[in-house]
Amino acid sequence: MKNITDSVWEYAQDNPYGFTLNIEKMRPVKFGICVAFKATQNSFGRKGLQRVIEHALDNDKTVGGWWNDEDEFFYFDSVKVFRNSDLKTAIDFGVANEQIAIFDLTNLKEIRL
Repeated sequence: MKNITDSVWEYAQDNPYGFTLNIEKMRPVKFGICVAFKATQNSFGRKGLQRVIEHALDNDKTVGGWWNDEDEFFYFDSVKVFRNSDLKTAIDFGVANEQIAIFDLTNLKEIRL
């Protein structure tokens, strides 16, 4: 687990403006609609990242993150990625997980819920 945490932390440092990473393959996810799980909301810093990775390993093996300039913390989420053709399912999942927005990785746009 520590190696995964270290690798994702390093990846976050190199991609502070946002990333979605498959932690099983350690490859960026570039297509689909990304929706965070409620269980990992408000996870920030290295301690939060460890919690997110534990959740991701038990679920979709995907982590999203970004740097928040306002409080100077990295925020992380365990995420589920849906196909773009499954927009309604992604929206329903986002609503069920109390998300304010989801993110279309394919078109690089936020979808407010």
